[in-house]
Amino acid sequence: MNRTAFWKQAILSALLLAAAALGWQNRAGLGAVWASFGTQASQSASTAPAASAAPVIVDRVGMIQDDLTFSAIGTGFALKSVTLRAPSTGEITEFNIAPGRKFRAGDVLLRLIDTDQRLAVALAEARLAQATLELDRYRRLQDSGVAPTARMEEVQTAFKVAAIELEKATSDLDDRTLRAPFDGVAGLASVERGERMTEAEAVASYDDRSQILVEFDLPEALLSRVSPGFAVSASTPSMERQQFAGTITAIDSRVAAVTRTARVRAAIDNSADKFRPGASFALTLDLLGATYPAVPELALQFSRGALHVWRVTDGIAEQVELRMVRRRAGHVIVEGPLDAGDVVIVEGAQRLRPGSAVNVLNAEEGGSS
Repeated sequence: MNRTAFWKQAILSALLLAAAALGWQNRAGLGAVWASFGTQASQSASTAPAASAAPVIVDRVGMIQDDLTFSAIGTGFALKSVTLRAPSTGEITEFNIAPGRKFRAGDVLLRLIDTDQRLAVALAEARLAQATLELDRYRRLQDSGVAPTARMEEVQTAFKVAAIELEKATSDLDDRTLRAPFDGVAGLASVERGERMTEAEAVASYDDRSQILVEFDLPEALLSRVSPGFAVSASTPSMERQQFAGTITAIDSRVAAVTRTARVRAAIDNSADKFRPGASFALTLDLLGATYPAVPELALQFSRGALHVWRVTDGIAEQVELRMVRRRAGHVIVEGPLDAGDVVIVEGAQRLRPGSAVNVLNAEEGGSS
């Protein structure tokens, strides 16, 4: 037994000596392994706080001008437009109206037979001339004190009556002629020379189409962006792939309570006489707007009846309440206390609370935490 125990101790001692010698020979490698264990332990201790921060992906706030393009369809009508009607009853003796023919204001368009009216004018002129001579003679007699006052009053009254009769006869003669009310173009006529007309019977349309007017409805929310003189662009099917310039000339004084729109009138220059009243027009208005912050759609959150985003400042998340203006190309134009360059969270905001620490995963792209 003693001999067996001795041999075991001898063998164990030899193994320990061999291990010690081997360790001494490889002391440099063992030091490196020990150092690596220390480094890993220190790294684990340093990353422990980061592991507790919520990982998020962020983006920066941009600024966008809230410009809009508004389109509307309307029907064009002439700057001035009337229906020509017969001034009185009678047979047409002169007829100058032809489709598309241009007239100046006061030009004769149509004349009715006026023999009786001309005779009435001649008779009235003769009576006025006689009354004038009579009045002059009695004035001379009155100056000499011969003419009685009563007779002088009768002569003066006769003169006034004769002047009125001449004025009426001249007016009746003028009513036998239809003249152009303004510079314009005549349309298709419904009567011809030699035809007998009745008073107020329609003759033809008559337009001043130097400008074409187009009316359309504009939502009340956009009224503040439009004023008289505002430029519009117009197109019409009769001239495809062409755009024509126009301007806003008038805005209605009221907003329709049912549609919440106001009537707006635009004018398009037609000095080249390319357009016709009644044609359809497509109008485009480029409406300038104010500048607002813009955030990615994914950054916008809705809770407790309000919209908000999470803004990151110095590694801490804070909730910023906003009002949405409109969506545009993957972004949302908002109104609220955001500045250009602010960092907002687009992913990872589901479990955040105000004051939560965050770990920005895309710090180089979206901003630093």
